[in-house]
Amino acid sequence: MLDMMSQAKNAIEAYNTALRASSSNIANMNVTGYKRLDVSFQSVFERVLSRGTAAYNNVGGTNPRQYGQGMALSSVSVDFSAGERIEGGNLDLLIQGNGLFIVSPDGGNSFLYTRAGNFEIINGNLTSNGMQVYGLNNSGGLVPISNLSGSSQDYSWDSEGRLLYQGNPAGYQIALTYFSNPGGMAQAQGTTFAETPASGSSASPLAPGSSSAVGTIVPKYLEQSNVFYLGETLDALEIQRAMSGNLTIVRMASDMISQFISKLS
Repeated sequence: MLDMMSQAKNAIEAYNTALRASSSNIANMNVTGYKRLDVSFQSVFERVLSRGTAAYNNVGGTNPRQYGQGMALSSVSVDFSAGERIEGGNLDLLIQGNGLFIVSPDGGNSFLYTRAGNFEIINGNLTSNGMQVYGLNNSGGLVPISNLSGSSQDYSWDSEGRLLYQGNPAGYQIALTYFSNPGGMAQAQGTTFAETPASGSSASPLAPGSSSAVGTIVPKYLEQSNVFYLGETLDALEIQRAMSGNLTIVRMASDMISQFISKLS
């Protein structure tokens, strides 16, 4: 009975984590650049009593005797598949490929990475959700896109990611980077991601279109979240059904233990 309750408890904990991830996905379904969390499970703690025997001298063998397996959470990773393309403003950019924009929350002491190209100019700095956006200068070096005069309406991008001020080059080109394992990145503030040992380090900053690894950009468009609402809802219902089934197992085992104890008293 205790084995039954332990297996059910482990399953409930795993499904609860999956339900939280699904809830987060649905909550962010209309957030620009959001990437859904993908949860997977695995079987654990196999219970094999006998591995069986082979047939010999016209005597049939026996199959293994086994209790089955429990289950647990395998991984919660970020799904970096592309989201829906929607129209944006003059300063907005969409990445067509696997690249990521480079931003910093602390003046360049650390860097985060995002697919959200909903840019705006604040105090002369190009920002994404309040964080400094980085680009390439005329020498190809990575620099903050700053010291911009005028308003956001005065700026736009050309097809190669060069920033234009009233139609003329402003001296910056948007910088892109990529990771060998983007699914290994960790969620950070807003819709940004941070590198981890699993993701590896970011590649050297590149200009859009300079490598198939980062892809190209599309001005005046944005990438919506990649959450498919109907599929996410159906997944959540399946998770709830699985949790309900395991709760039933816990109740059954608890009732059987209570009945056994009552007979002893």
